Amino acid sequence: MATASSSSGFDRRQSLTSTATVRSSLRQGRHHGSPHTPQQRQILSSYTGSTSPGSSFRHEEDAVIFELGSRYLRAGFEGDNSPICVVSFGPEGGRRVGDYRGWIRTGGHEGTNSSKVHKNVDEWSKSYELWSMDIRDFDIGLFEDKVERTVREVYNKYLLTDAGSSRLVIVLPPIVPHPLLSCLLSTIFNRWRYPSITLLPSAAMAAISAGLRAALVVDIGWEETTVTGLYEYREIQSKRSTRAMKFLMRKMGSFLTSLAENSRKKHESDNNNGDDDVIAVSFEWCEEIVTRLAWCKNKGNTEPTERISEESFPSPEDSQLYDYNVTLPSQLGDATTDMNVPFAKFSEPVEEALFAGGVDARNLDDDEMPLDHLVYYALLALPPDIRGACMSRIIFVGGGSNIPGIRRRIMDEVEFLIGSHGWDPVRGKNVNKRRGQLQEISMNQQRPVSSASNRSTQGDTQSESATNFVDEKLERANRDAKPYMHGVLRQVESLGSWAGASLVASLKVKGIVEIERDKFLQHGLAGASRDSDLTHIAERRSGYGPGIGRSGVERSSWTLGEWG
Repeated sequence: MATASSSSGFDRRQSLTSTATVRSSLRQGRHHGSPHTPQQRQILSSYTGSTSPGSSFRHEEDAVIFELGSRYLRAGFEGDNSPICVVSFGPEGGRRVGDYRGWIRTGGHEGTNSSKVHKNVDEWSKSYELWSMDIRDFDIGLFEDKVERTVREVYNKYLLTDAGSSRLVIVLPPIVPHPLLSCLLSTIFNRWRYPSITLLPSAAMAAISAGLRAALVVDIGWEETTVTGLYEYREIQSKRSTRAMKFLMRKMGSFLTSLAENSRKKHESDNNNGDDDVIAVSFEWCEEIVTRLAWCKNKGNTEPTERISEESFPSPEDSQLYDYNVTLPSQLGDATTDMNVPFAKFSEPVEEALFAGGVDARNLDDDEMPLDHLVYYALLALPPDIRGACMSRIIFVGGGSNIPGIRRRIMDEVEFLIGSHGWDPVRGKNVNKRRGQLQEISMNQQRPVSSASNRSTQGDTQSESATNFVDEKLERANRDAKPYMHGVLRQVESLGSWAGASLVASLKVKGIVEIERDKFLQHGLAGASRDSDLTHIAERRSGYGPGIGRSGVERSSWTLGEWG
């Protein structure tokens, strides 16, 4: 009986197998007239050894890249050329359950468009930024809640993957206050189980996305403009100025407020008395005006204008555009009419905010320098060899770099400063006179050359005139090489900091600032080593290659790099 039952079970399994084979062949031969889900490929893995559907997926998830700024968060996966999403910070991100401020009507207008006069420009834009460099009255708890909500929104709406299952790469500005950096890392490590977080500087990533190793990165950001000199991916010199998009928004808000008040014939307004802190228009409307209509005009200097070709002069169509009137709706009530503003007027806030129009640069502080002087002094502070490489590779990034005409204006102004002053930091009336006196003294102090030295120099020239096979070999090797651009003022386009970080992460390059979860939760920022070049020193001291020397040091300590 046992033999019969076993044989019948074997026949049943064989029949089921043949039936499944016939069904699979019919399924493959049938032509689908409607969209259908393709069959998954079964890939045998050397680690699992099974053919389950889960083994067809990647064993290593793609790293998630965040570029965190004071106003925006860009997120996406490694290897992509652009982020999947760009999330902005605003008043809606700070609302809680039961907060109906967006639907409250005040004076017949909605809360977002109500005519509210803000006496302080910082309060006017405070709810639209994630953090500020001045953290004396900053709410750390609100910052933590905003970061958590934004990260959850990015994963649930855009990335559509599990948070904490892959590596996290964060691109940050070169200067971040330590309380904010500690709060950011603590929030991410406590809410999600990321194994490690890699921090990358935004300036170096912008240079990488442009395909450069040395560059001068001009970041026209929200709160400040940063000019960073890079050489071999390392920061050499950095200079900053408060003339950035926040200051431009303040000037544009005051300009729009004065236009609205003049349209209502209220000349007794406080804003007409020269108070730039009185802003009576909404932040969203002012930002839209800056995005759509703000532009930068060329400086009417004589020397740069002579070097510019005829194509740079405005065409008749452009001159008509300058005289064209733009119609803007009033933001101060329904009774007022629309405002007709000349298009040329929208360049005045840009001139005043970013280039200190009408103010001598000598009367400004170091943190209030115009952008053209900031770039010039950043180049002047670099060593000569690095300066020659960086001035030929100037990269403009940031939201302010998208203003029409601002890049060309900065380049023309820097070229004018170089032609006027050269690379001499000394200024004054008697500089040229003193320089001529020193040249005369040096020429008078030259000694006559003896006959013995003349014979030796003649022998050296004869030996140098002989053919050298080493020089000939180097000339043949460099014959087809591209010329190295050096010492010429030139602008280079870049894909941005996020694209550079995506390229670095896809190449599996291990960053210097790599923070592991267990070490950070145990010690916090206090556990970081003060040596920013810890891994490079370990590689130099090790005689067995970078891998062996690096592993022993990285187990014991980690570093914050330039954020330390």
